Amino acid sequence: MKFSPRITAALFVITLFTVTASIGYAGSVRLGMTPEPYMPFTQINQAGVWEGFEADLTQAVFKKMGIAHKISQMAWEGLIPSLTANKVDFIVGAFSVTEERRKVVDFSMPYYTAPSVFVGMKSDKTKISNKPGADGKGLVVDAKDLSKKIIGVQNASIQATYAAKFLSGVDSKSYPAADNAIADLTAGRIDYVLMDFQYIKSFLDSKEGAAYEVKHEAPANVVLGEGMAYAVRKGDTATLEKIDAALADLKKDGSLDTMVQKWFLSK
Repeated sequence: MKFSPRITAALFVITLFTVTASIGYAGSVRLGMTPEPYMPFTQINQAGVWEGFEADLTQAVFKKMGIAHKISQMAWEGLIPSLTANKVDFIVGAFSVTEERRKVVDFSMPYYTAPSVFVGMKSDKTKISNKPGADGKGLVVDAKDLSKKIIGVQNASIQATYAAKFLSGVDSKSYPAADNAIADLTAGRIDYVLMDFQYIKSFLDSKEGAAYEVKHEAPANVVLGEGMAYAVRKGDTATLEKIDAALADLKKDGSLDTMVQKWFLSK
């Protein structure tokens, strides 16, 4: 994976562009997304084109909805606040459906599920195991196995929430973007990153990631969510119904499976 330089603050200034569909609903919808690279889900490439699984999926959703739309670029951490502040109508950003997020937003039907994994150096012989969670809701990673280790996570991610809840005694560092955490991993400043497998897979398949491997997969847990989905404002059933109808059509006609194959299974 080729890592892009850190996107400057200027790029986080909201940028708008409009695409109008030929037929469909009256009015328009506003989508919030981030230019921060998070492939194979999404990124803005060097040509300024939005690409990746969620880019393809979202353009297909817009086509199915048949409605004019505007896309606003902003930092990933600003997506939910912008949604709740009514600056956009729905957001995309590999958001996992969780109980905590459901308190502030509503989610579409999930369109993808990815496991969360710990990645570290192949030479690291630490054995990471699981134990029953104190909340009685299944297994969790045993924090004792990570004693004296430093874990990197992305700010406001489900992995950051997981580390705070179940690995509170373990030293962890949060980063504004996932590629920052990987940069610190390769620089030896942290021991592991805890991230979505499909994102970190690109790094592991690259020349830069040759010395690293998945050390452990975090067991399924309510904190890690129920799959990835679009988020809309609480109570915005009109937008939610349009998105769900579009996703259902894409699943039915096979388009969603084709996109999954393209971005995740053929790499």
